[in-house]
Amino acid sequence: ARGAITAVGKRLPELVPPLEFPSRIEPIAAGSSSIDNDVYDDDTVGSSWHSDDPTDQLATLQLLNTARIPYFDRVWRQQLGLPPGRPGAYLEVGCGGGIATVALASLGYQMTGIDPAARALDEARAHARARGLADRTVFAAGDAYDLSAFPDDSFDGVLMADVMEHLLDLPAAVAEVRRVLKPGGVLVFDTINRTYKSYLAAIVLAEEVLQLVPPRVHDWRLFLKPHEAAFLLQANGFLVDTAQFRGMAPTVELDPRKLLRSAARALPSGKLPPPPLSHFVEVSSLDVNYLGWAQLAPLSSGGAAGPTLQSDMQRFRRSATT
Repeated sequence: ARGAITAVGKRLPELVPPLEFPSRIEPIAAGSSSIDNDVYDDDTVGSSWHSDDPTDQLATLQLLNTARIPYFDRVWRQQLGLPPGRPGAYLEVGCGGGIATVALASLGYQMTGIDPAARALDEARAHARARGLADRTVFAAGDAYDLSAFPDDSFDGVLMADVMEHLLDLPAAVAEVRRVLKPGGVLVFDTINRTYKSYLAAIVLAEEVLQLVPPRVHDWRLFLKPHEAAFLLQANGFLVDTAQFRGMAPTVELDPRKLLRSAARALPSGKLPPPPLSHFVEVSSLDVNYLGWAQLAPLSSGGAAGPTLQSDMQRFRRSATT
């Protein structure tokens, strides 16, 4: 226990967030951010995607699925009018180890996942095979800024799960998503709000004090406020209403046996035991993690996009509340 306390004392966190970038919805110069997006190709980190211990680095993303997968499924089914078989073609941009991709494939979606990290793609393919879902998933190397492997209007739905807060050029990524979506197609996403609460939760606690995630896996300045996401999406022709966004928060599992096992593993190595976090649930607050969606306007009878954003938004809001 003394070792853990000493270790924390040596890495006292900075409780004041850094100065924000001038604009989060414009391209940010390479090298301006402290984020390490290459960490996903590291063998040690890259092997943790599907660890049985949900507090093991990237395995923490497994806990999000209980909140975000039902939300994504609900939105796609409602907005696309899908029958139970969930037909169509769906793309996850930045799929990582396939935690969300394979979960959606298990519901019946035909999923394609792209990611720049070869190590993550290996994990995703192995996970799909282990779940018996190799026939419903395709994984390939790809980049959020360049989806040129796919023609225009390729997908009914696109997913960006835990991705937007990693991107330096959000306008380029959103423009590519818009291009590959069919008219009327739906983008679903989860990301992290840029608030003081998210700084404490995602940076100070998760990264610096408890070391649940690798160092520099996030840069708080890249987190995205809901109104920024809405503005960026609207500027690229999406219909979006932040009233349809939902928050995510972890639950707590106070199992004495698990708490003792966690302490026994952590303290000899000089670490604090991980918090007893369990599966995430939907909440109303968007202060930290949040879920959202946006829809491209369907083609008008003349074969072009609808004539007015106002009329499209009226139809969009009516469909979102039914």
